[in-house]
Amino acid sequence: MQKYHINEWEWYQLKEREELQEIHTSYDKDIKRWSQTLKDQKRNFMKINTENEGKEIISGSLIYHREIDNKEDYELFHFFLTRDFLITLDYKDNSLHLNSHTNIHMEMKRSKSSIEGFMVILGSIMTEILYRIDQYEERLEKLIWDIKEKNSIKTLEKVYQSRHEIIVWKNVMIPFLELRYAIEETFGEEALNGKEYKRISTRIERGLTLVDEYQKELNNLVHFEEVVSQHRGNEIMKTLTVLTTLCTPIMAWGALWGMNFKLMPELDWNLGYPFSLSIIAVSTIGVYFYLKSKGWMGDLLKAKKRNSFFR
Repeated sequence: MQKYHINEWEWYQLKEREELQEIHTSYDKDIKRWSQTLKDQKRNFMKINTENEGKEIISGSLIYHREIDNKEDYELFHFFLTRDFLITLDYKDNSLHLNSHTNIHMEMKRSKSSIEGFMVILGSIMTEILYRIDQYEERLEKLIWDIKEKNSIKTLEKVYQSRHEIIVWKNVMIPFLELRYAIEETFGEEALNGKEYKRISTRIERGLTLVDEYQKELNNLVHFEEVVSQHRGNEIMKTLTVLTTLCTPIMAWGALWGMNFKLMPELDWNLGYPFSLSIIAVSTIGVYFYLKSKGWMGDLLKAKKRNSFFR
């Protein structure tokens, strides 16, 4: 167990649940009840206790690190927060981009209360999430251009994989917003006036805003792919329909002259064959120009009348 005395509050950083027995405060009963809930706690959880004024408590568990490809690959830490002290259990700094162990303790020293100290931890986790979202942004930018330059079913798969990833990140970040409101609800104006509280609150809002904007971009990409797929499908159906329609005269006249009636005088004509070919050609050309006059042969989006969408 690591115990830090910072300004007028204390931080107990624990690695094992048994170390809780070494902590002795006026909250011993509450800590014991909280300890009993930790063994089977595998998901985000939060409880607020405001029974005694001046001795309010926020306790719970928070997923602070998650791998995108495996729903069971995540790290969870437990917390017990009062006005006088903060207990964290199983919290490990996983920052990839800076020496955050030194950084977080420096920020802790600037915290004037345990509430601000807890917000510093949340801020450190949010910084790491934002760092990973920046990496996601690079992949998203490449994906946007892939849709234009080499669109395929593989690209569509990447779009939906990215969509799932941003949903996972949002799912990770929402509990941070809940905690921010819970702190405000539990500790009131005292928490709101803290410098670290305001800074980390802004960081949380920034992260959620980024995620919302990326979701909008992905929704636009999905809509774009749906429109392109629908248009190409329509083009295929149009082509097949036109070919079938153009072949209709051949099939109709062929079926007529293929009937086994005994009295079909045109079969005995000397010019019967070229006559039949002429009728078939004229009929096919007539159908072609009819389709063309309706605007069904070329670009379906090109209207016959100017400044009109449907005519």
